[in-house]
Amino acid sequence: MQEKEVRVVIRLEGGLADDGILDLYDAADTIKGLARSINIVAHSFANDEEVRTRANSAHGSQAFIHSSKKGCFEEQIDIRFNKKTIDKIGHSVLANNFWDYLICCWSAAIGETPEPSTPFVQKILKKDPDFFHVIADALETPMKDLHESIRRESEIKIFLERPRIGDVLELNEGSQKYVTIREEKKETAYIVGNVTRYNVLTDFGRLYSDEEHRVISFRLADTDLRMRGLCLKSMQEKDNENGGKLSFKVSEVVSALNVVKRYVVHDIATTVTQND
Repeated sequence: MQEKEVRVVIRLEGGLADDGILDLYDAADTIKGLARSINIVAHSFANDEEVRTRANSAHGSQAFIHSSKKGCFEEQIDIRFNKKTIDKIGHSVLANNFWDYLICCWSAAIGETPEPSTPFVQKILKKDPDFFHVIADALETPMKDLHESIRRESEIKIFLERPRIGDVLELNEGSQKYVTIREEKKETAYIVGNVTRYNVLTDFGRLYSDEEHRVISFRLADTDLRMRGLCLKSMQEKDNENGGKLSFKVSEVVSALNVVKRYVVHDIATTVTQND
């Protein structure tokens, strides 16, 4: 078999969507956000968890949209995986694995804890506990676009539906506020933490913040060899006695719910620095 097709249904309810219409610009943003959110996940699924932030297309799969149904605002997307992906993942389990993967990725993107149900996705989470946070960062802007109709009309809800199973995820006003970046605060403060993941090509990473008691994404404000080196050292020493702890001078990027979504790191010190 050369291709395996997985169908995804997105349904909008409430407000204008109940009449089968949306504001034109909101509808355009919704479709754009849907396309990118699907392609980012499909590409990662087919390519060993490779996360692409610019995903106009996905390697190993191709997504198609059906014409809209009259009388409701519902979109059907068919994702066709190629033979290479089928052979790698397995024809009989591909659909279940992809759905579990998709739900976990989108759940992480809206601030929910991924709860994988298949051995395939459970293995990924065990191997790399930060993975779903990393792909959630990549999904941030597409998810914001997907929620645009909810931003306009808070009563609208978006449902991710698996055919013959039913609704598996709901997007609503709460998730819309989570994916919306409110601001990057100008003030800076020192926090203590350790790096759990860092990419020297992008200067993006993840760190455990003793301040927030959780792992949070970060990016370096400037390309700095000294800070890059400290990030790598902290990551390598996280299992040592001091856990690779460093002091990070950061500004916060917060959501519309005032949740810290990301740190911008302006400086790193090897000694713990307290705020004034």
